[in-house]
Amino acid sequence: MNVLAINAMLGGPGLVAFLGEGARFLACDGLKPADGGALTTVLAAAELAVPAGGVADGLLALVQKSAEGDMVLVTGIAKWGRIVLADGTWVIDYTVSGPSGAGQIKLTIENPPEGDPEGKLYAGGLFFLGEVVIGGE
Repeated sequence: MNVLAINAMLGGPGLVAFLGEGARFLACDGLKPADGGALTTVLAAAELAVPAGGVADGLLALVQKSAEGDMVLVTGIAKWGRIVLADGTWVIDYTVSGPSGAGQIKLTIENPPEGDPEGKLYAGGLFFLGEVVIGGE
């Protein structure tokens, strides 16, 4: 499927069905590239559930496969994220923040040290996809 066809589905339930088994959300540091551009450092990866979420009131909600969270690979502050298919094919990029930030996807970190910036991930720790606000008005 080409990028235009994928992007046409992104506002609705078509994306959830398209992602399928093994789709992942990658949390990255640095500046978000142009759509489909080169990855910066991948701090953490979360396999998405099947189905990967749902659409309600025009908003897409993503769901992690593991209710226990996913392990952080590299310490750093997540600034953007990418959804990829099981084979690594790019689907879409999103802004990321901590729970009180303005990112489209908000990450929740298990037991963050007091005073550390939101969205900071720690290698070996767990993270969760918190509020996901994609679409809507």
